[in-house]
Amino acid sequence: MPSLTLNRAKGEPNRVELLGPVIIGRQAAVCDVAIADAKISRRHCRIEPVADGWLLTDLESSNGTWVARAQVSERLLRDGDKIRVGDTVIQFFERSASPRRRPVDPTHALELARAVQGESAHDDFAELAPRPMPRAWDQFAENDSPGLSDTQAG
Repeated sequence: MPSLTLNRAKGEPNRVELLGPVIIGRQAAVCDVAIADAKISRRHCRIEPVADGWLLTDLESSNGTWVARAQVSERLLRDGDKIRVGDTVIQFFERSASPRRRPVDPTHALELARAVQGESAHDDFAELAPRPMPRAWDQFAENDSPGLSDTQAG
């Protein structure tokens, strides 16, 4: 799965898995990946899946987006590329040829997650499924009918 490793000037590196398009910037309210760095714009750049891989786009940031010591406005990322935004270096890792897509059906997503974790596909909610209602005559078939006896009928 494609991912980013954020190496800040101070602090431990953070790894972010790419499940879809992400906006990188300084303000958490408008960004998917927020970085506390005064040299980064509120909405600095975007990384999104495209047919050929992952595309990096600068969002008209004040200090620019840099890859391999060159300022870029748009660039198709390659495995191992180092992106510099402000004082932060972000390394891009592409583990698969195409971006992974989420299953549309949430039940399928749950099955996939359980398979990855080695869990069984047991349905935790099976007991909540509706059960058929017993019919009134099924109850009488089990017991003796309270209706007329053979002696009363004749």
